[in-house]
Amino acid sequence: MRSILMGEETRTTMTIEPNESTSQALVYDTNTRRMVCKLISYLLQYPDTAWREGLQGVKEAIQSISDETINQILLTFVDEAQAVSSIEWQDAYVRTFDFDKKCNLYLTYALHGDERDRGPALIELKRRYEAAGFYMEVSELPDYLPMVLEFVAEAPEEDALGVLSSCHKALVTMTESITGQNSPYGPLLSLMLQVIPEPPAPDVPKQEEAVNQQPEDLMQIAAQMRRGNR
Repeated sequence: MRSILMGEETRTTMTIEPNESTSQALVYDTNTRRMVCKLISYLLQYPDTAWREGLQGVKEAIQSISDETINQILLTFVDEAQAVSSIEWQDAYVRTFDFDKKCNLYLTYALHGDERDRGPALIELKRRYEAAGFYMEVSELPDYLPMVLEFVAEAPEEDALGVLSSCHKALVTMTESITGQNSPYGPLLSLMLQVIPEPPAPDVPKQEEAVNQQPEDLMQIAAQMRRGNR
């Protein structure tokens, strides 16, 4: 699978191992959450030729998951993608994520919209990644959902939960908007919310601390935002 984040010591290649089935009424264990987030991270990336070629490997990984509900949702998504042409699936992707800011894969855009309000939130996410020993590829913003999910799949538990907490409101907003579209991505995002824990309380970014970061950080993020916005 393609990776977006890299750790100083840990690479973003994860071994998929079978899990014990977990009831939907219970909190999913850490290994299950990591596995599902890793797979969804891949599936939410743009469906180009390389993405489509990787679906068979994704399918094999999914089949090792013992939870029948998770298995069925992910396999159904992959089967639907493989059943249509690349052009058709790319069209579904664009229609899902490109025409409503609430459905945008850049999470802070759904909440803040403009550069002034997004900047501090993006810097805070970047800080969280670096504190956990991960760095970003410069071509993406830190709030790009596949990147967030890959971090959650690979980072230490405390760091992963911190990022999930800071993004949870945006994840809920996106999922609710997309499930109302009858998009094939709706069940995938609903599964994402199902396996990640809800934060015990809203996690408000430290805006003042973020604003006091070096100016070049803000300039770099502003340049990325111009490339990343859809």
